[in-house]
Amino acid sequence: MYHFRVAVVLVSGGSSERLAADYVRAAFEFGRQAARRGWTLRTGGGRGTSIMGAATDGALSGGGRAEGVILRKFWAVRHRRLRSLRVCGTFARRKAGLFRGADAAVFFPGGYGTLDELGDILALKQNGFTDVPVLLVNVRGYFDPLVAWFRRAGREGFLYGGRPFEVVGTPLAAARRLASLLARPAGR
Repeated sequence: MYHFRVAVVLVSGGSSERLAADYVRAAFEFGRQAARRGWTLRTGGGRGTSIMGAATDGALSGGGRAEGVILRKFWAVRHRRLRSLRVCGTFARRKAGLFRGADAAVFFPGGYGTLDELGDILALKQNGFTDVPVLLVNVRGYFDPLVAWFRRAGREGFLYGGRPFEVVGTPLAAARRLASLLARPAGR
């Protein structure tokens, strides 16, 4: 017999509020899917049409739970409907707060911050410090060039130990894949 545990799923993605509607819709839908499955969504705590804001709105609209970890500097753009919002003074503390206790990490298109968080979690996985599932939601083929770079880096010996992430095309595919990865036999 299998059951699903209550999971904390980190969602990372662009913080800009000038994103194409496809990206925003995908993040919102993933938030709704997370709520349906009873997962707690953890984001950077931003609001609006950013990836983080949309994912949070999706989770909350579906009756789910969401929490944020935000830099003090960005307090003014916090998502005001979050019941749990941890405020940090440095990027390093914020990142540690995002990763701590997360059962999975889902990355949507983003910029430097998203790439930084993805790089950190992949380095942690490659070096055996975490084994959380990592998914890239490849909306509009956004991650195609990055995946090609990872493949080349692996072929040329810069990366080892297999690919520490999976690529999915839609938020529903991400939720379904995570559900299967987070399922565990009863009693374990």
